[in-house]
Amino acid sequence: MELRQLRCFEILAEERHFARAADRLGTTQSGVSRLIAGLEAALGGKLFNRSKRSTVSLTSTGALFLPEAKAILRQAERGETLGRRAARGEAGRLEIGFVASAAWAGLVAACVRRYRQAAPGVEVHLREMETPRQLEELAAGRLDLGFLRGRASYPMEVRVSSLAHDALLIALPEGDALAGKAVLAPAELAAHKFILPHFGEEAGFLFRLRALGEKGGFTPAILPPVRDFLTVLTAVASGLGAALVPESARNLALPGVVLRPVAGMALQSELLLACRHAEHSPVIGQFLAVAGMGR
Repeated sequence: MELRQLRCFEILAEERHFARAADRLGTTQSGVSRLIAGLEAALGGKLFNRSKRSTVSLTSTGALFLPEAKAILRQAERGETLGRRAARGEAGRLEIGFVASAAWAGLVAACVRRYRQAAPGVEVHLREMETPRQLEELAAGRLDLGFLRGRASYPMEVRVSSLAHDALLIALPEGDALAGKAVLAPAELAAHKFILPHFGEEAGFLFRLRALGEKGGFTPAILPPVRDFLTVLTAVASGLGAALVPESARNLALPGVVLRPVAGMALQSELLLACRHAEHSPVIGQFLAVAGMGR
């Protein structure tokens, strides 16, 4: 069976007349006859009772088959519409990873909100995860896009574009001796113990903490790593140590924590949007365009 045969069958069943059906289909009566004959041959039975005056009526087989034919045609139309929307990036599914600090800054929500306005038919799934895991998931194809922190290098399958730069601040317990100062000198932090998340490897916050120590003339004392930055800030609020955190942590307004800049150092961390190099999905392409990243 062909869709054009089913469409012809549906129209003829509605018109009950070969000439009127041919007009609606933009063809000839003989063209309608050939399509119906082909469909009847495929089914192995007559669909219409024909008269000498081009009028027809449905046979019992035709009456039973008509609802099925209509269902097939409507499903085909829906499939075609969905396919066209998907090709334009208006339908599908996106798996998006993000570091928590990108959410604190409002960056993830702002990008996804703009994208949803452009493509409301796309199903978006957000997954919070640290940068190293995002890179693994992107390279493996289990993640489509990632909001992550800058690294010294990336898997060959992944490409990144800069979205924003976060200043890095020192998080101190509220009762710390330095908490009353507006700006801290690097050397003043020599006696503090620092808390890092477990993913603060050489290329991330650990690298910047060591740069801070070098500037201040000390080697930072580092406590056992914790799960994430929320745990880092909770530990700071509990008086367990100090930390180097993104400025977006201000938006959490966590009780018991004060955030202070460091004098004489441009401490920053870059927020990036990542995807795979060999990515041809229109859905992903549209998200990149909305985020200002392009292909």
